[in-house]
Amino acid sequence: MKLNDIVASMSGYLTEQTIVDFIMFSKAFDDTRYSVLKTKAIDKVSIALLAAAKNGELFYDVVQWGEESSVASKATFSRRKDFLVNLSVIQEESVKTPFGRPKIRLRLNEPKLKEYFGIP
Repeated sequence: MKLNDIVASMSGYLTEQTIVDFIMFSKAFDDTRYSVLKTKAIDKVSIALLAAAKNGELFYDVVQWGEESSVASKATFSRRKDFLVNLSVIQEESVKTPFGRPKIRLRLNEPKLKEYFGIP
């Protein structure tokens, strides 16, 4: 899936600022110094999670978008989130809902992002 198609599919699921940040992170990680990471950890799913965390999006909303747009499965999103949480680049915040299970709000740890990847 091309970047333009991914960005177009985000509308209606994620905020406009998250979409802008997704584009910004995508361009930043296109740098050749990240080529080794692309096959292992930093892919479009990870970049979407970073952009969502920067804007305090709910993990549920990101997964809904990803599954319905055929970007990746729920399991792939969970694995990438766990990887970023273990690096302390993303933090999870539980959000209570009036019914059902609590949701997870993603928060970006910008100092760790800069430390690991050199991206402000």
